[in-house]
Amino acid sequence: KQWYQQQSTAGGVEQLPQLSKTSFPPCMRNIYEHFTEQHHIKHGARLQFCLYLKGMGLTMENVRTYWRSEFCKKMDLESYGKSGHDYTVRHLFGKEGKRSDKTPYGCMKIITSSVPSAGDCHGCPFKHMDADNLERKLASWKIPKIQVREILGLVSNQHYQIACSKYFQITHNKKDPGFGLNHPNQYFLESQKVHGNVVNVGKQGYQGSQTSYMSQSVASSQVSEASQPASGTPMLSAEEIADISMNDDDFDM
Repeated sequence: KQWYQQQSTAGGVEQLPQLSKTSFPPCMRNIYEHFTEQHHIKHGARLQFCLYLKGMGLTMENVRTYWRSEFCKKMDLESYGKSGHDYTVRHLFGKEGKRSDKTPYGCMKIITSSVPSAGDCHGCPFKHMDADNLERKLASWKIPKIQVREILGLVSNQHYQIACSKYFQITHNKKDPGFGLNHPNQYFLESQKVHGNVVNVGKQGYQGSQTSYMSQSVASSQVSEASQPASGTPMLSAEEIADISMNDDDFDM
């Protein structure tokens, strides 16, 4: 199933600091913290995180404002305008290029993504972090040592989604999460349920995943048009355009 949350009562950008601690899955918490500390995230993390925020229910303008505010702690507005970061947000919300509505990445897409290089923070911490760094990260999130060892045991056996479910159990004080984890936005939705918040799933929710997945068959034909932004729009690299335009609708089998 493809989890995509069109609307949410979780609030706006101002609630991200708290939500990152209580309801973000580790992959998104890691990106959020890197972005907050470094005021920059590379292309892979921008795609992964922007689509996740979209899936939470943040509007395009919410995300554009947040992006500009964070990036501009390290660059001036003129440089930001030329960077292509704002174009990427508009593209992912279906307002540029072929104007196709991109859906958030599921667990399998994130797990099988390229290995993060130095300075990158995309991907799945359970798959892509080495054991020492993962142990330090979990300790910084106040996971007890005995449960860190349990998670590391699952990771060593390549049970990455089960390790994430175990993290959910620990941080939500649940003996059983009560669901099979396959999507970061599903994690957020289930976390909000535990915290007593009502979350509305729109018409482009996971029920519409089959249609979204089928649209991938024509995605490759959209790259050429998507790579020709409107006059005055920053030009992205061919690699970035391909990343944005192709295979954004992850279908979890």
